[in-house]
Amino acid sequence: MGKRSDKRIFRRRRQRAGFVLLTSMAVVVVGALMLSFMSSFGPSLTASVGGGDSPVKRVAAPEVGSAPEPVAEGAGASQEVAAEPAVEEKPAGEEKAEASGGGEDQGKPEQAQKEPEQAAGPPPIPQPATNDLWMDIPSLGLDDNYVADTSSHAAMDAGAIKLPSTGFPWQEGANTYIAAHRLGYPGTESDYQFYDLVNMQLGDKIYLYDANGTVYTYEVSGFAEVLPSETWVTSPQAGRDMISLQTCIEDYGDYWTMGPNWYVRYVVQADRVSVDPA
Repeated sequence: MGKRSDKRIFRRRRQRAGFVLLTSMAVVVVGALMLSFMSSFGPSLTASVGGGDSPVKRVAAPEVGSAPEPVAEGAGASQEVAAEPAVEEKPAGEEKAEASGGGEDQGKPEQAQKEPEQAAGPPPIPQPATNDLWMDIPSLGLDDNYVADTSSHAAMDAGAIKLPSTGFPWQEGANTYIAAHRLGYPGTESDYQFYDLVNMQLGDKIYLYDANGTVYTYEVSGFAEVLPSETWVTSPQAGRDMISLQTCIEDYGDYWTMGPNWYVRYVVQADRVSVDPA
């Protein structure tokens, strides 16, 4: 019994010693592997930390003492705007002129040629030596009727008259106002002179002649029925060269009752379309 127990003890010790030896050898092998692994990655780890010859350069930290003082946002914005160079925009025409090499001087001869053409315009109407006028109205059958520059009733009994307060056809912006009787007097030009005035239509032609023989052509453009007190119809109208023909009617819209009151004035207005000097 004693020898068997000693053998068991010896066997356990030997097993323990083998286990310890194997464990020690495993530790040594693992340690060697770890050392070789670390030695292979050592340079890259060192470079990433900052040791050795690193390709990445460090930026020096600014010194607090030399740092600029803080500036308000408004002031900083104005400084940034002021720092930007101002770019002068030029019109497209000027840029084209500079690109062609002529600049401003290149366009001056062309402008100088155009200005006389624009300033020329139609020639002025020659003013006649007298204020005499003659009138043709084909739609009324009137030919070479004399128009006296007067407001005399006696003159109107003899034919048509032009109100002296109104302009002449050779004057710019005139409203030449001519009046004549509806029935008139036999043996004179006033006899039924404006009897058919109410029958005139838009576009009908009216011709006036002055002492120089200049022909003024007008086209009927409108009509009016007014009281004798409504003198606005005799006034010139802005932007128009025109004549007005007036006769009497009994009442508004009553064109064929021949008196005795002749309460309303019937007016035909016409605009000048051409001037033909003699």
